[in-house]
Amino acid sequence: MPNAAGQPSTSVPATADRSSLNWPTILFIAATSLATILWPVYAWFFGVTWAEVALALGWYLASAMAITVGYHRLVAHRAFECRPWFKLALLVAGSAAWQGSALSWASDHLRHHAWTDQDRDPYNIRRGFWYAHVGWLFTKQGMTGELPTHLAEDRMLAWQDRWYIPLAITTGFVLPWAICGAGGLLLAGVVRLVAVHHGTWFVNSWAHLGRRRPWNPAVSAADSWLVALVTFGEGWHNYHHAFPGDYRAGVERTQFDPSKWLIWSLSKLGVAWNLQRVGFSTRWRRSVHSLLNWEGETSEKLARVRELQLRLHRQMVRSRSRALKTLGRVSELPLPANLSAAAITLALETRGRDLRDKLGRPARRRMDRLARLSGRLATLESLSDMLADWQPLPAAA
Repeated sequence: MPNAAGQPSTSVPATADRSSLNWPTILFIAATSLATILWPVYAWFFGVTWAEVALALGWYLASAMAITVGYHRLVAHRAFECRPWFKLALLVAGSAAWQGSALSWASDHLRHHAWTDQDRDPYNIRRGFWYAHVGWLFTKQGMTGELPTHLAEDRMLAWQDRWYIPLAITTGFVLPWAICGAGGLLLAGVVRLVAVHHGTWFVNSWAHLGRRRPWNPAVSAADSWLVALVTFGEGWHNYHHAFPGDYRAGVERTQFDPSKWLIWSLSKLGVAWNLQRVGFSTRWRRSVHSLLNWEGETSEKLARVRELQLRLHRQMVRSRSRALKTLGRVSELPLPANLSAAAITLALETRGRDLRDKLGRPARRRMDRLARLSGRLATLESLSDMLADWQPLPAAA
């Protein structure tokens, strides 16, 4: 996350003196934090209206989602495309979060992915929780290296970067004041702003300290359902670091990711398109290979191998159940519960042509789904065998 004080970036990269303190950002964070701490005193003497609460919650939702959907998944990672009016709405609402322009935000974030856990990582967790959380903002780091072409040549991003300060002041403070007066300015403006800040910062700090790293154990990024809750899906951080171009962070159906749901819903309305997805087999193959290539402690690696074997087994059970259910709808073949992927594929090849000639379109779709499920099951069985064959290297004498 870039400059919290909202200083616009420049299109010319600069090398910054890391030892120099960024006083505008320090004073801005201090002032908004102090106002948030003192807000209960104001509320005690002057009260709080339902309009102020509703505005604060609504503007928290809009500004935070503009960061996750707009700054992060759209601008930084190009995980989808959308209509210009929706992109403009995301950039305007994102200005209210006071996390810098989308250009500067994406520049820092892409450096974070390129240099995760290394010295050039702008919010390197190896330098401690508080540095990754907020301390990195207190020094003038600037942008290093050339901006990617898709950022440097985007006119709408350049416009928002140029007018960022007026946009941030208007959307972050003037608008809440105009709607609900001083109470709206404090609750929907300042308190809401501090909440959005810390939600984003927790992705940089807390979500890099956990031990749940199911997709790539080699990076510090970890999954956190609590961070996902307050950031509308960004807490599934290990998956995001393993597959940053995917429009989803919570790839499992049970994982809370409203940002993913919004993007998918907009794609059905024609507002968004070209949603980037990492395929099922690719995800699981990369997960297994990342673990086997990981140079961690033998005991921890063995525990993670067993955990991944259990996840693969559960996924195989689900995939086999779906395949058998689908096969049962289009065939009268006996369906033993332990039917392998090879057996399902054989049944599909043996009777598939005859069934396609006789059955209607819905049944043909089921046949296509069955082919996909049998392919998934074959991949899972192969990866499970690979993990079963893995043996830790003997300790050096």
